[in-house]
Amino acid sequence: MRSRRELLVAIGAAWLPLWGTAHAAWMTSPRPDGELFLIAHRGGVVDETHPENSPSSVEAAIARGYWMLEVDIRRSRDGQAIVQHDPTFDRFYGVSRAVDQMTRPEIAELRATPGDTRPMQFDELCARCARRTRLMLDIKGADHPDAFYDSIVDSLRRHDLLETTYSLSGGRVPELTAGVVARAVDRRALTAAIARGEPVARTCFLFELGSVLDEEALKLCREHRVTPVAALNTFRYEQANVDHWKGAAADARRLRSLGVRHFQIDSIYDRYFT
Repeated sequence: MRSRRELLVAIGAAWLPLWGTAHAAWMTSPRPDGELFLIAHRGGVVDETHPENSPSSVEAAIARGYWMLEVDIRRSRDGQAIVQHDPTFDRFYGVSRAVDQMTRPEIAELRATPGDTRPMQFDELCARCARRTRLMLDIKGADHPDAFYDSIVDSLRRHDLLETTYSLSGGRVPELTAGVVARAVDRRALTAAIARGEPVARTCFLFELGSVLDEEALKLCREHRVTPVAALNTFRYEQANVDHWKGAAADARRLRSLGVRHFQIDSIYDRYFT
């Protein structure tokens, strides 16, 4: 008798050829000139009133019209998918304990400052986003049991999010969905996937820093109908000792002139795209 995971892969493989053409068209079809697709980094609008990956940051991003939300996922001690960026709850919650050392009931007791909300379970996030926006997954860590990935896929499917989800570092999620969830690649990995004969138009998106993405990579994307996504994140500019305001403004201007329409950004930079 087949395992649950084997059945999932078999079902995905059966209908993937039919769905793949539509998925590739959705990712790469011509857009009205100037139309932008913004992905909110760390769970939405993040500022002095909205903690990252919180219900309020999600709602604020949806209200502003963000096309997709990049969210961070960690596993609790009892195996639950928790929406949280940092290894511990120091920031926003004032608790130095690690996510993987706390159970779901213990995590539910925490309250954020600001907002007074508790950390979300991934399924709660999916319910909030269903039919309202899309998700990009950044699953922290790589040594998770299959049941953890299965629970994430189940939540995406039950809330009709599976077919529009991107995986930034999603562990086995793209594999378990037989390529339905597109995975992030840089140009080197994209070139290797093309050489293997992989149907990259439906299984991959190019993800590179805004300061790195260039015409060479964009030409590769155009030739193989792969969506390029540029990342404009504050901490990356700071790591490079670049004024983040000037760096993000320059990258946004340059990449828009080159035809890039998909940007994963810290919400403070959405002023450059309005």
